[in-house]
Amino acid sequence: ASTAWLAIARTDLQLSRSFGVLGEARFLEATEAMDARAGALLTAYQQLGDHLRVGLGYNFTDYSDDLTDLSFRSQGWFLNFLGSF
Repeated sequence: ASTAWLAIARTDLQLSRSFGVLGEARFLEATEAMDARAGALLTAYQQLGDHLRVGLGYNFTDYSDDLTDLSFRSQGWFLNFLGSF
């Protein structure tokens, strides 16, 4: 058994009706391993219609927000789709 804590501070900035950016500061601590990591994530979003946003971003950290994934290979580009109904 192990304990991990993930803290994320997030901000969204809407630059126009159809374009926005998102930034996150992240901190991960694995208590039993006495390990802590910090980093950032940035994303740019485009609104497509009333119910869909598409984002392209970069994860500057090497860890995932999935606390069961401890491979530390999560750094890099990602594509994100956000839908609402």
